[in-house]
Amino acid sequence: MSSFKLPRAVSWPLTIQRGEAQLSAALAVVFDDQSLVLNELAGELLGPTELAYFSTLRLGRRRHGYLLGRYAAKLALRDLLQESDFRIIQIGRGVFDQPLVLFAQKQGWGITISHTDSLAFALAFPTGHPMGIDAERIDSTCLETRFSQLSERETEWIETANLKRKPGLATALWTSKEALSKILCTGLTSPIQIYSLAEFNLIGLGTWEGLFQNFGQYKAIASICSSYALSIVLPRNSVLGGAGDIGEMISARLLRDPQ
Repeated sequence: MSSFKLPRAVSWPLTIQRGEAQLSAALAVVFDDQSLVLNELAGELLGPTELAYFSTLRLGRRRHGYLLGRYAAKLALRDLLQESDFRIIQIGRGVFDQPLVLFAQKQGWGITISHTDSLAFALAFPTGHPMGIDAERIDSTCLETRFSQLSERETEWIETANLKRKPGLATALWTSKEALSKILCTGLTSPIQIYSLAEFNLIGLGTWEGLFQNFGQYKAIASICSSYALSIVLPRNSVLGGAGDIGEMISARLLRDPQ
């Protein structure tokens, strides 16, 4: 690697507990830097397959988002794959545009990516244990749009919530559905009602756990702070942890505006 300065980023390991079995995962976030020279960053990060796709992107915003997302993905995978050269870890694209880990030396890993505003998130996980991630900036001006996509039950949850909590709660419900759709490789092309939640309960400071009406094998862990909502969807009987409670960790270390 050269002395080129990469964007500011944070990553940390996670654990997945399934009964007596413990699996490894990792979470990463990358903060945008508008001063980035995209072609230089591409040269530092991308392998041949990725560079070929990057060269087809014409819009600056798409090029920017693609690079930040790939950096977050490779950062999350780096320690799991024990590979420090980001160019060797490639992220391909499946038939539904889902990200695929291309790393012949150590297979069996998946990646899920989310972009929002000036942040890119990535969660690396074992392919035998599907997971999805989504994040959105909390914007009160989008509340009406969010409401229009909610089920009757979800609307009642919002209406009975504290006024200050309404935008964050509506955004967390949305990100939970987006994260599930990434596991299913559908995106939100299917009717939004199929992703409706049956339960959404506060389990910690700014942390909610949701169960799905039509996909009982999955659950959502959603964290809400002043600026962002982030949801991770995983198998219902799995317990996700890391350096502490996952919700508190995300709120304290991740979902803060960069200084």
